[in-house]
Amino acid sequence: MGHALREGSFGQLVVDAERLVAQVSDHERGLASLAVRLEGDGGPVAAPVAVAGATLGSYDVGATGANALSPDSLPDLLTTVQELRVGVQEQKRIAESLRNRLAGAMASSNDSDAPRRPLVLVVDDSKDNRDVAALLLESSGFDAITASNGLEGLIVAHYTQPAVVLMDVAMPVLDGIQATRLLRASPATQGISVIAHTARTDLDGVPLSQLFESVLAKPSSPDVMLAVVQRYTGSPSL
Repeated sequence: MGHALREGSFGQLVVDAERLVAQVSDHERGLASLAVRLEGDGGPVAAPVAVAGATLGSYDVGATGANALSPDSLPDLLTTVQELRVGVQEQKRIAESLRNRLAGAMASSNDSDAPRRPLVLVVDDSKDNRDVAALLLESSGFDAITASNGLEGLIVAHYTQPAVVLMDVAMPVLDGIQATRLLRASPATQGISVIAHTARTDLDGVPLSQLFESVLAKPSSPDVMLAVVQRYTGSPSL
């Protein structure tokens, strides 16, 4: 089944996850730089104490006293830094996984040579319609994610960059017409193919054919839906 977009405070959760990823990435770079400077050309023991102290910056425990750095303490310090690097890399992996799951992104394959399945976003306020479409797509060679209104669809499209959006027209919060206009206006999403999936052929005098790549009438047969999606993903007919 396709990954469903979480409702409620989803938008803020994604923002928080993005901020967490950025902060962990900064820490990772800082630890890597610190490790390189501690190692130096002649190894950690040969690194001057003054350089090490300057490198530590706000982490320096002081230049004098029981905690002062010495050449003999540098190997242990370097080991600690390397252990911190391993920890922060794991934290980064978790943060990125959290961000991707919140956004509905499909997990990347561990096999870099494996072909990537085209991603289709299904936006519909009917749970039954979303689930049926997602199940059909995923059993036919696509990955699918879902959203329950135009606003959620807009957020997910920006984070996951689907090849195609199946967009219902009459929906709460933000209807399919408004959502598609916003997708067209954004440089990040204007290249995504948006297909109207609706029982209506006109809404408030707006011809759907002028806004959408294609109009898929409800109810539509599985063969017709797949044929339309395949046309805009460049996938071969099944």
